[in-house]
Amino acid sequence: MDVRTVLSNLRKNYKNIIWWRDLFLRKLIFPLLFRHNNGIYILQEAWDSLIILDACRYDVFEEIYRQRKMKGTLEYRISRGTDTISFLLENFGDKRFNSKCKEIVYVTANPFVNKYLKGKFHKIISVWNFGWDEELGVVPPESVYEAALKAVRKYKGKRFIIHFMQPHYPYITAPEIADDSLKELREAVLQGRKICPKPIKRHILKISQSNFYLTIDKEIHFKAYKENLRLAMPYVEKLIDILPGKTVVTADHGEAFGETLCSFKLIKIYGHPAQVRIPVLTKVPWLIIKPEEKKKRNLEKELARIRARRIRRYKVIR
Repeated sequence: MDVRTVLSNLRKNYKNIIWWRDLFLRKLIFPLLFRHNNGIYILQEAWDSLIILDACRYDVFEEIYRQRKMKGTLEYRISRGTDTISFLLENFGDKRFNSKCKEIVYVTANPFVNKYLKGKFHKIISVWNFGWDEELGVVPPESVYEAALKAVRKYKGKRFIIHFMQPHYPYITAPEIADDSLKELREAVLQGRKICPKPIKRHILKISQSNFYLTIDKEIHFKAYKENLRLAMPYVEKLIDILPGKTVVTADHGEAFGETLCSFKLIKIYGHPAQVRIPVLTKVPWLIIKPEEKKKRNLEKELARIRARRIRRYKVIR
């Protein structure tokens, strides 16, 4: 960051106690507390196809996994990132992984993949661009599912990463607490502009100036977060049966809902800030499904079913 940017930030925020608090945490406390990264490297694990659920906590995934009586063996791993950017750069940014990346077709609802890893993979399929739903302010799981089916049909013999946006906000079932930061990110990537990370909007978070931390209505948000994951899981289960070889379902990072920062009881974490390597952000699901555990599902029939449903929907709209 240049001197001009530093001075500009100081002029804008010198009276903002939240800004000073965040600066102190990012520049001093976090680097001291979280000096070590014991996360796994995705490309050193054994899988043929990988499904990533964005911001998916292990405990929430485990709950829904057991409720749905899903196939496979559920384990967990420690992620190298606490946000998508650090996850992507840690796992795929190193030159030693270049040859492995070239074997992968990456189907993504998250624009950060294109922003930071352009040209890294055999192919990046940008569902965040063509599968975007303006009303929802996000890519719905069905669009990712359809794009993944087409990729499997087109790129035979490749490994696949399928990156859903859920359970990450915006919450599809709770538009009243929607946030437009993902829309802003999408537009920035499309226009080639610099990405300026922003905190979750203030109408979602209530600022507690007296206690120096952010608070949210945890019960409402946590319920909406779980519903976001439940909406994606039927597509994940169907996709498991179509993806080739050994499939793993995991997450890039978790999500915090007021967990405390180690021994700093007054500091509560919400969302998934960079560098904050607390367990709820680094412990992610690792569901392993072997080929023999999969149900045979016809790829062409699935695509035909999606096309038929789209035609029926179009006729209703007309």
